[in-house]
Amino acid sequence: MGWFRGRRKRRDAGTAGPASGAASDVRQASVAEGPDAHGAAGAAELAGAPFGQEPYPAAGTSVPDRIPWRHLEGGAYERLLGPLADAEGVSALLDYCALDSAWEPAAARALIDRSPPAGAALNRLVGKEEPPRAESAEFVGRVVRALSLLPAEEAVPLLVRLAEQKSGLSAASMPTARAAVRALAAVPGELVPPALHRLASESPLAALRKAAYAELKRRLHTLSDAPEWTVDTFGLDSASQVRVPVGPRHVAVVRVAIGGKVQVRYHESQGRSAGDGRALAGRPTAATVDQDAVQGVTALATELRTAIRAARTRLESAQKERREIPVADWLEHYITHPVTGTVARAVLWEVRAGGTETWRLGLPKKVEERWGLVTEGGVRIVLQDGDVVRVAAPVRVSAAQARGWKQVLAQAKVQLVLKQIKPL
Repeated sequence: MGWFRGRRKRRDAGTAGPASGAASDVRQASVAEGPDAHGAAGAAELAGAPFGQEPYPAAGTSVPDRIPWRHLEGGAYERLLGPLADAEGVSALLDYCALDSAWEPAAARALIDRSPPAGAALNRLVGKEEPPRAESAEFVGRVVRALSLLPAEEAVPLLVRLAEQKSGLSAASMPTARAAVRALAAVPGELVPPALHRLASESPLAALRKAAYAELKRRLHTLSDAPEWTVDTFGLDSASQVRVPVGPRHVAVVRVAIGGKVQVRYHESQGRSAGDGRALAGRPTAATVDQDAVQGVTALATELRTAIRAARTRLESAQKERREIPVADWLEHYITHPVTGTVARAVLWEVRAGGTETWRLGLPKKVEERWGLVTEGGVRIVLQDGDVVRVAAPVRVSAAQARGWKQVLAQAKVQLVLKQIKPL
């Protein structure tokens, strides 16, 4: 009998009188539109609603709001949206996001297409500063999915913001950030691969780098298809340096050394093509010096340091994930690149010949104008088409092997940028 009374109370609560106010009137009007306002999936869900939750009434019948997104967290989302909450089609879209049913992209897209302000409303939700409460988890997850259905130029920056945890919706939730990465990968168009690549290479969080890289691999045929997979060269030549005139008598030489250290040196010079003259201890102070050019050199050095940090992060991620890279991509995007190469050549790599399961460890070395690897014993490994390489994981070596690596690194004047050799 107690169970029956409880069930009766719930049913009575579900048929209580409508809320007062303009927002309630809008919700009643939305319901009066019938199931079409929520898409076919929403109609099917509500038609099979559990006991105590009635299906859509006949047109014109006033009923209370049964999908309480407006009441989540004490009305936080309704207050955040302001007038947009009652804009054309917005309530129907967010009602669908609050439904406890299977997500149907076609139904959600139809609701977005019928709501011109949908993009602005979703943008406003992404701007939420406070992290959502547990009661809003399902609603937030479906809002993230809805974002992927916006035009690419709107969806990509919003989903990147969520993935980078720069929105209150995802700031304290790694699952929401990863969901944003998956939603980003579902957006069609050429804006997505560069965004995924940036997340995969520059995110400070390993979990997000891994998620973005996995989606990027699924999205692209090869990694070299990514429009921004190759880091900007910043005008550096094959020796990883560039000369920048800073006046008629002075030149700045910006160089990235092996290991990724950015160096800026000023010299006396008579022009761009002239050899470096007397080195200066610091910036030139002559009246003929172009101060704007000097500031440009400083900005270039800053950009290079940022690119080097991103390259190192990318290599750390590749090491942790045991990421395999085709030799052709390795040569083009890592070893011979004037920026990334300065870090990639200070890392131990493993190579596996095509059709084999054996991995061999070596340091990048150029012999007879051809890049390969050299072992701790000085043995050269020639790379072939079809081979794959990966960043070597930390390995424990014998005392003799440790001495061999120490000698190889000293001869190459290289200090490893990752922890890879651990003596026994």
